[in-house]
Amino acid sequence: MKKIFNGLFYVLKYILLIAAFALTLFILIRMNVRLEKDIMSVLPEFIPFAVLLILFIINMFFRQSFVNGNVFYNLTCCLVLSTIVCVSLRSIMDTNMVLNAKYGYGVDFNFFDNFIAYIKIMLYGLSIANVLFMFKKEEKPKKLKNA
Repeated sequence: MKKIFNGLFYVLKYILLIAAFALTLFILIRMNVRLEKDIMSVLPEFIPFAVLLILFIINMFFRQSFVNGNVFYNLTCCLVLSTIVCVSLRSIMDTNMVLNAKYGYGVDFNFFDNFIAYIKIMLYGLSIANVLFMFKKEEKPKKLKNA
């Protein structure tokens, strides 16, 4: 049962990473078009996504079993990335938000802008946990001595 859940969360975290990145990119590009800013101003928001993607690729290529086989880490990745997807979708699709209806942009930029700091915190937290799991040594089971 543990292997089934781990496999499910392992695949789901890659799908959710792509969805979270795409939705965040869509909202930030629309926000910059509205504010008439350069596209380079959104690069700091995508650094945590890039770091996490690089760490996922390293784990996949070097087959780091302690990271890839950790059910709780994979579950946490899925929860964090699904939270980002839910907030992004709510800022796009929730028509009952006051500023969305008032300005008519189709996206509530203020709601999403308030969440950008939390996105960075969660993604950097996942990256730090990934690095810590990468360098954790495998523990050998201790043998009991018969006295």
